[in-house]
Amino acid sequence: MPSCFKLFWIRIKTDIWNFIEYLQVVFYYYSNRKFAAVDWFMVRAYLIQNPFRMSKEFLLKKGEKDVNTYGETPLTTMDVIAEECGIAPNDIVYELGAGRGRTCFWLNTVIGCTVYGVEYLPAFVRIAQSAKRKFQISGVKLICRDLMEVDLEKATVIYFYGTTIKENELQQLCEKLSKLSSDVKMITISFPLSAYHRGFRTIKRFTVKFPWGTTDAYLQKTFSN
Repeated sequence: MPSCFKLFWIRIKTDIWNFIEYLQVVFYYYSNRKFAAVDWFMVRAYLIQNPFRMSKEFLLKKGEKDVNTYGETPLTTMDVIAEECGIAPNDIVYELGAGRGRTCFWLNTVIGCTVYGVEYLPAFVRIAQSAKRKFQISGVKLICRDLMEVDLEKATVIYFYGTTIKENELQQLCEKLSKLSSDVKMITISFPLSAYHRGFRTIKRFTVKFPWGTTDAYLQKTFSN
C-alpha cells in the first residue's frame, strides 16, 4: 500500500496538472462563448463538491468493493482524440461513462457534434441537465442508465474511457458493440477491444496524455455487419 506521503505527493502533482490543464482549456476554447459559459458553470458547480468524492460515496452506498474508479478525459486530450479520429460536426457521439459531462458539452459546442452522455451517477446527470437547460444546449442528451441498457444504434462514434471496468463487464460490452455497424468508430483508452473480442479491428493507435501519465488510444471498427 502506498505511504501517506506518496499519496499526498500524487495528489499534489494531480492538482498541479489539472490546474495547468484548466488554464489551457481557457486559452484554447473559452473564445467559444457558449462553451465558456457552460464550462464555467460546471467548474463552479464542483468547487465545493468534489466529483471524485461524489463518485466514491455513491459506489460505497452501492456496496462496491473498488470505489476509486472515477476518472475524466482532459479536454485537451479529447481535442487530440477528435483530430486523430476525424470526429466531425455531423457525427453522433455516445460517451459511455460521461462523468460530469464536460466532454459532452465540449464536443457539442466546439466540434458541433450531437452527443449522448451515458452516466449512472444521478448527481452528475442532474448538474449537467441544469447546465443544458440554463444555456439551452439542444445537442447534448444525458442518459442516467447503465451503459449495457442503452440503445447505441444511432451512434457514428462511441467513446469509452473505462480503464477500471471489470473484465466480465467489459466482455459484455464488447459483445454489445460487436453487433454494431462497421461504419461506427469506437474509441477506447489503454486497451483495444480486440483483446477481449474477435469482432473488432484496430484502425489507428496513438498516444494521449492523462493526469496519471501517457497511454495509448485505439480507434476501432467492427468487421462487416
